[in-house]
Amino acid sequence: MRYIAELERKVQTLQTEATSLSAQLTILQRDTNSLAAENSELKLRLQSMEQQVHLQDALNDTLKEEIHHLKILTGQTNLNGGPMMKFPSSSYRGSQPLYPSNQAMQTLLTAQQLQQLQIHSQNPQHQLHQLQQHAQQEQPQQQQQLTEDLKISGGSMLASSQKENASDLRTPVSKD
Repeated sequence: MRYIAELERKVQTLQTEATSLSAQLTILQRDTNSLAAENSELKLRLQSMEQQVHLQDALNDTLKEEIHHLKILTGQTNLNGGPMMKFPSSSYRGSQPLYPSNQAMQTLLTAQQLQQLQIHSQNPQHQLHQLQQHAQQEQPQQQQQLTEDLKISGGSMLASSQKENASDLRTPVSKD
C-alpha cells in the first residue's frame, strides 16, 4: 500500500514537472520563431544596404567620369591629368552642352528612388503618422479657403443685389 502511494506521489510530481517543462518549451519555441523572423528581416535589410552601397559606388564612379569629362571640355585638365590652358567656355566648347550624360542622371535617379523606398519601407508607422499630420494640417486650410471663397462669392452676390436694388430705386415707376 505504501509502495502504491509512493508511486502515485512520484507520478504526480512527474506530471507537474512535465507541465512546467511544456510551458517552458512553448515559450522557447515562441522566442525562437520571433528571433528567426527578426533574423530574416535583418538579412533583407542587409541585402538592401549592400545594393544601395553598390549603386552609390556605381553612381560615384559615373559622376567621377563625368566630372573628368567636363573638366576636359572646359579645359581644366588634359587627357594625361595635367593642367591645360584655360579657354573661355563659350569659345572652347562650341555646340556641346555641359549637361551630365543621361546614364549618370538615370543612375542618380535610380539610387534616389531606391533610397526613398528603403526609407519608407523601414518605418511604415512613421509614414502613416506623417500622412495623418499632413491631412490634419490640410483640413483647416481647406476649410479656411472655402470660407474665404464663400465670403468672396457671397460678397459679390450681395454687391450685385444691392446694385440692382439701387437701380430699382432710381428708376421711376410709370403709372398707367
